[in-house]
Amino acid sequence: MHEAGMRYHWWFADGGDKDGPACRDLSRGLGVHPLIGLLLLRRGHDQVEEAKAFLNPKLTDLHDPADFPGIGRAVERLHRAVREGQRIVIYGDYDVDGITASAILWHVLRHVGANVHNYLPHRLEEGYGLNNDAVAQLARDNDVIVSVDCGITAVEQARVVKDAGAELIITDHHELPSGELPDAYAIVHPHLADGDSGQPYPFAYLCGAGVAFKLAWQFAKVFYASERVPKSCRDLLMDLLSLVALGTVADVVPLVGENRVITTFGLGQIKRTRFVGLNAMIDATGLQEKKVDAFHVGFVLAPRLNACGRMGHAGRALHLLTGAAEDETADLAAFLHDENQRRRETERHIFKQAQKMLIDGGYDGDENRGIVLCDPDWHAGVLGIVASRLVETYARPVILLSQSNGEAHGSARSVERVQLHKAISHCGHLLNSFGGHAMAAGLRLDADKVDQFRVAFTEYVNGLLTAQDLVASIDVDACCTLEDMSLELIEQILRLAPFGRGNASPLLCLRGASLDRPAQRVGSDSSHLRLTLRQGRRIVNAIGFGLGHLADDLVAGMQLDVLFEPKLSTWQGRLRGEYHIKDLKPTGN
Repeated sequence: MHEAGMRYHWWFADGGDKDGPACRDLSRGLGVHPLIGLLLLRRGHDQVEEAKAFLNPKLTDLHDPADFPGIGRAVERLHRAVREGQRIVIYGDYDVDGITASAILWHVLRHVGANVHNYLPHRLEEGYGLNNDAVAQLARDNDVIVSVDCGITAVEQARVVKDAGAELIITDHHELPSGELPDAYAIVHPHLADGDSGQPYPFAYLCGAGVAFKLAWQFAKVFYASERVPKSCRDLLMDLLSLVALGTVADVVPLVGENRVITTFGLGQIKRTRFVGLNAMIDATGLQEKKVDAFHVGFVLAPRLNACGRMGHAGRALHLLTGAAEDETADLAAFLHDENQRRRETERHIFKQAQKMLIDGGYDGDENRGIVLCDPDWHAGVLGIVASRLVETYARPVILLSQSNGEAHGSARSVERVQLHKAISHCGHLLNSFGGHAMAAGLRLDADKVDQFRVAFTEYVNGLLTAQDLVASIDVDACCTLEDMSLELIEQILRLAPFGRGNASPLLCLRGASLDRPAQRVGSDSSHLRLTLRQGRRIVNAIGFGLGHLADDLVAGMQLDVLFEPKLSTWQGRLRGEYHIKDLKPTGN
C-alpha cells in the first residue's frame, strides 16, 4: 500500500510486522529487538543462520578467486610477463571505480617487481573505454595491456593490439555485448559462464575494482605458489580492500554478498591505511576523527577523486593512490578539493539549464517518460551527475548529451524499473557506440540523429513506465515510536550497515508525533529543516537536509507522520541518537 507524503509516495510492504510469528522467531533466535528481525525479513533474511552471516560478515565469506571466469589464463600471462621482465600497462577508466581498480593491480604487480605502469584516457578527448590510437601506441610500447573497468565491448581495439604483436587481458564488469566478444588473450568477467571452473561465478555484482582485486589476489597466490601468501603481500591485500571499498561504493553496485564483505572490511581499513595519498585525502576532508562509512565514501572522498577526471584528466587522482611521494600528497589532495569545487559549480549551472530546457520543451509531462536533452556547450564531465539529480527530481530515465565535431556524446542514468543498457540497446541502430549497465551508461551518436534517438528512446521507455510511476516513491521499512528508539536499538540497526544500493539505510515511520515548537530553517543558506518532535514522554530534535522550504507549512502543535533514518553521532564525548527526516505529512492526510 502507499500513502502520499510531501515529497514521495510512501510504500509499505504488505504483510509482516514486528509482532508476527516469523519476526518473533527470527528475533529470538538472534537475540535482537523485534524491529531488527523485521528489517532483516524485509531484506530477505528469514533464516537465523543466514541472518547471523549477514550481521557478522567475514573475509572467509569471499569466494575463491580461482573460480573467477578467465582468471587462470590472465594470471598465467601476467606471471610470465613478470618472470621475463616484460612491459605491462594497465589501461583504466577515469572514474573512481577505474582509478581504484588501476591502483589495486598496480600495487600488487609492483610489489613483486613487475615492470608496470598505468594509462588513463582523457574523458573529453578520448572518451570512455579503449581508444584506438591509444591502444595502438601502447601495444607498440608494451608486451601486455590489461584493461580494468572497461574493455568488454572493445572488439576493434582487441584486433589493433593483436596486430601490433602485444597481448590484451580484459577485466570488466559491465554488461556483456549481445554480439561477439573481443579476441583478447584472456577476458576476466563475472558474467561469463565459461570460467576456469566450468561454472558461472557465484556473485554477479562486483565492480571494476572488485574484479581487479580478484585478479590481484589470485595472481599473488600463483606467484608465491601458495594459498597463504607472505605477510608483506597479505598486508598489502588487506590494505587494498580500502580501495576496493572506495570503488564499490562509488560505482553504486549492490552492497550485498561479496560487496558487503569487501565494503565492511574496506571501510574499516581506510583509517588504518598505509597509503599516504589516501591518508592525505582523509586529512584534507576532516575525516580524521570520524568513523568513515559508506556515506563519507560516496559523498566526501569519491567526489574528489571523480572530479579530477570529470573536469580534466584523472592522472593526478591515480598518482595520489599509487606512486605519489609523501611530500606531494597534501598538494595533490588540495588540488582534488579545488577541482571538486569547480565541478559542483559547473554541475549547478547545467542542472538549472537542463531543468529549464525540459520544462520549456514539455518533456516533464506524463507522455515523456524518458528525458533526452542536448546542449553543445555543456561540460561532458559532469553530465552523469546532473542526470542523476534529474532522475531524483522527475523519477524517469535521463540522458544528457554534449556535442563536439558533429557528434553528440554523454551520460545516462535510470530508475529501477528501466534497465538502461537494454533500453539504449533497443535504439542501438542510431548510435556510434555505447556501454554501461542497468542504472548508468555512456553513449555517442551523430549530432543530427539526436531528435530521432529521443523519439525512439522515449517510445521504448513509455512502454515500460506508467504515468503513476513518474511520482518518486520511497520504501518504508517499519513503523515505530520514539519510545522504541533507544541508543541500544539504534546501534543494533546500524549493524545492518554498510548501506547503499541493495541494502538501503532503514527508513522508519513515526506516526502521530506532535510538533513541540515552531519549525526552524537552519544551515548557512537556510536550506535545512529542524523539528522538535514529541511523542508520549519523549522529545527529540530531528533534521531534514534540503527540506527547509517546508518550514512555512508546519505549525507548532500539529500532528505529523515522519519518515526518518536513525543515526548515531558523538557530541562532547557522548553518544547520541539522530533522526534524519526524509519526508513528512500531517497525520491523517
